[in-house]
Amino acid sequence: MVVSEGVNPADARTAHEYVALLRELKKRSGLTYRQLEQRAAERDEVLARSTLADVLRRDALPRAEVVAALVRACGAGRDVPEWLAARERLAAGEVPEAEGTDQEPESPGRPPESAGTGRGRTALTATIASLGTVALLAVGATVLFEQDDGKPTGGAAHGEATTNPAVAPGPAAGFSRVRPARAPELCLTDGDVRAAGTDESKLVAVERPCAEAVPPRVYLQRADDGLYQIQFHHPVHGPGCLTVLGDGAFKGTLEPWKDCRAGGDSQWFRIERADGTDGWRLRSAQDDALCVGIRGGAGEAGAAAVTERCAERGEDDQVFLIGRE
Repeated sequence: MVVSEGVNPADARTAHEYVALLRELKKRSGLTYRQLEQRAAERDEVLARSTLADVLRRDALPRAEVVAALVRACGAGRDVPEWLAARERLAAGEVPEAEGTDQEPESPGRPPESAGTGRGRTALTATIASLGTVALLAVGATVLFEQDDGKPTGGAAHGEATTNPAVAPGPAAGFSRVRPARAPELCLTDGDVRAAGTDESKLVAVERPCAEAVPPRVYLQRADDGLYQIQFHHPVHGPGCLTVLGDGAFKGTLEPWKDCRAGGDSQWFRIERADGTDGWRLRSAQDDALCVGIRGGAGEAGAAAVTERCAERGEDDQVFLIGRE
């Protein structure tokens, strides 16, 4: 197998190591993010530099199409099959045996010792999304996985679901439909959004006609303090927790992250009843003054969900209808 400049994806034993090899490939190419974006565009491929920077900053497996576009842009197009094969192996939870040693392989979900948490800039812990089951490993937490009935179990940073009567009631946890009250024919899902005045795009939470909104499926994970994570479950890419982005051209939008612990409070929401309605308000746990709404306040398919100043109670621009699938 020929691998450009000796960067061999088959050596990767974790998602963290795989992304490190991608960073090394970029470094050896000598190309900037802008140059890589331009080279991809010449092949009619999308490789937005902001997206690429996010991918190489984290320790989660990038989407296959991003890997292929990056490897080709780095001038290693002949090695794309090897990179994709290594990615699929890691996504399926398979770890290659180390040569010349009888030691146990490193846990695929173990992050580097220096990993921490932050607002969108932290190194993400390595995660694995199985193609056959939808799985998410979070270090120091319980494991989120599919049971026989298809419902995820386990919690993330804030713990397990609760029956504590002191916690305010909220919508039932589980696979759900989240619809803006002013446009109930639309459902929360994912979609590519372009930043105003730029060529940069990112996969974030948007509203689309409900018939076109699955996959991914939306899952509400409730913690013992009454907060919720809003998870997007995809049959190929696995689960991702909506995370409020804190800066950059996409500030305030909600991006699905594979690591459901890395974003801290930016991945948690307080879902409270909107006064005088059958709907709910999604208040950010990071800033109690921010609520989730739809950009522009219009029932437009493809409009992005964003955090914005909470409106006066009774207004429906930030009210959502939540029900089980």
